[in-house]
Amino acid sequence: MTIKSTILHYTFVLFFSLLVGCGGGGGSEQSSNGDVSNSTSTQSPNTGQDNTNNNNNQGGDTSGDDNSGQDGSDQSGSDQGDSDQDNGDQSDSTQSDDTFSSKQQVSQFIQQATFGATPAQIVSLHEKSASEWFKAQMEQPASLVLPSVVAAAPDDPDDGFNLFHIEQTSLAFWRNSIAGEDQLRQRMAFALSELLVVSNAGGEVLTDIPEAVAAYQDILIQNAFGNYRSILELVTYSPAMGHYLTYMGSEKGNEQTGRMPDENYARELLQLFTLGIVALNKDGSVQLNSEDAPVELYNNTDITGLARVFTGLNLNEVDPEELINTRFTKPMQIFPESHSEKDKVFLGLTIPAGTGAKASITQALDHIFNHANLAPFVGKQLIQRLVTSNPSPEYISRVVSAFESGVYELPDGSSVGSSGRGDLAATFAAILFDEEARTQAADKGGKIREPILRFTQWARAFNVENIEPQYIPQLWETGATADLGQHPYRSPSVFNYFRPGYKAPGSKSAELGLVAPELQITNASSIPGYINFMTYFVMGQQQEADVDELKEEFDEIGVEFDLQKALQSFRPNYDPLLEIADSPTELVAYLDLLLCAQQLSDQTKQNITTALSKVPSDEDDGLLPRVHLAILMVMSSPDYLVQK
Repeated sequence: MTIKSTILHYTFVLFFSLLVGCGGGGGSEQSSNGDVSNSTSTQSPNTGQDNTNNNNNQGGDTSGDDNSGQDGSDQSGSDQGDSDQDNGDQSDSTQSDDTFSSKQQVSQFIQQATFGATPAQIVSLHEKSASEWFKAQMEQPASLVLPSVVAAAPDDPDDGFNLFHIEQTSLAFWRNSIAGEDQLRQRMAFALSELLVVSNAGGEVLTDIPEAVAAYQDILIQNAFGNYRSILELVTYSPAMGHYLTYMGSEKGNEQTGRMPDENYARELLQLFTLGIVALNKDGSVQLNSEDAPVELYNNTDITGLARVFTGLNLNEVDPEELINTRFTKPMQIFPESHSEKDKVFLGLTIPAGTGAKASITQALDHIFNHANLAPFVGKQLIQRLVTSNPSPEYISRVVSAFESGVYELPDGSSVGSSGRGDLAATFAAILFDEEARTQAADKGGKIREPILRFTQWARAFNVENIEPQYIPQLWETGATADLGQHPYRSPSVFNYFRPGYKAPGSKSAELGLVAPELQITNASSIPGYINFMTYFVMGQQQEADVDELKEEFDEIGVEFDLQKALQSFRPNYDPLLEIADSPTELVAYLDLLLCAQQLSDQTKQNITTALSKVPSDEDDGLLPRVHLAILMVMSSPDYLVQK
């Protein structure tokens, strides 16, 4: 067997041997052998990202709409530097904050709050104030997506298909999620994107005009700590959403021709983005009627009434000479002649006949936003995206309280939030600092790590250098089951990659009444696909790749190709692991803390240690093959895949 095949053999054997009988976690806090050393070298990746303010001005029609939905601070200039300088050296708080009292607690918190912990973070944040870290992260300038897309646009807009331009939404995501210093903001925006879904997977307008989805991504990034009501307005006027849910250009009804307003956005706004379909209590439980059946919130008559609200919106035409790509970055314009003059009746609200589009949209969104269902519906799903798939009713209630009050007291006694309903800073703080999040979950707790988050965690954990995703075709499309089975902002439908209430048929979790959303994209193909995908990066195969074909593609579209950057892109730094690789036990303990927050079970650790001890030193690479195998086995184990 070759070294690579041996590593894959052990990885698959471990994964499938544990898959049936092993739960997630259970490892007790490790001895000092598991410490992540402060000697870890860190290189500042030069991503070339220019995040200057793009003057995006999202938020309504062009005839004087109030743009108060924007996160008011200047969002300019986020240098993509050393992500380990995450404001770890904060001054002591006036009130005790023991959230980071152990390295295990740091690792667990950072894994939930960011795209992955770095070795330097675990050291620098240990015994510091998590409250101060959270507040400092909120102040980090936003790393945006649209500037990269605009910079990569062809000089001649009439040029044909340009894949390099089209893929910039993905390439910017990888750069920001891995190297961005605004890690908390980026992670919160990604969580919101899985609730307020727009996708460029269709190969149509949103694919061909990447500026549309880039501008949409930036809405969520810029407003990740803003207000959910503001986001709803920005999303409603977004051309990306307007095209995706087909209400862009929706006309008022015509009784003579039988034309009806498009109902797509009205339906998904209620069902997926705000309320759900049945009445909820504040703890997320379903309200039942006298016959013990769920209380339904609305019917198709409500959808028909709400659909009239969103008629008359279309691409901005203030400047008829403006490129269509640019118009897709601006809020949609209201065309009064296309807006329904009829009354709009839904959810107990009547918007009188003759009310204009802007006023109708404002009243409709206000009414939906103030509905009792919104806080538990949105709050529970955000918990699912960050912490656990099956939060307790008490946990949901506490998050709902923060959402509705708009303020949350941090462990150090200070507060975050504007004291307004829907404040997301308060909501996210309530989710992350809750006692249920901070205690390592029991057998029924936790969540499956999304494939995207596994990859970004690897990149951050091993301080990958030269973050140049444009040189790695595998990162241009990771949605196939032979790869990650998930690609950022390319969910297969508006229902996201997976449904929040998904129960895997025939599974033990379903038998226990538990949901496991991420299992919806887990199958017999995606499991080995993920392992193979990670093997390419873990073993540094990019550094030996044949890039001739990629160079030809770059040459065809007139983009400069740097051979050295291509070969050195995403090069991991395994020096700290090689220093301890002669001790399999110490190596596993290091990875357990860094990648798993010490949740590997004793059996898993023993299995991996035994396998590692059988990997001899290589004549050329020393113990590097042992390091490769250790990472792959840990990141393929069920204990790792279920984040506690």
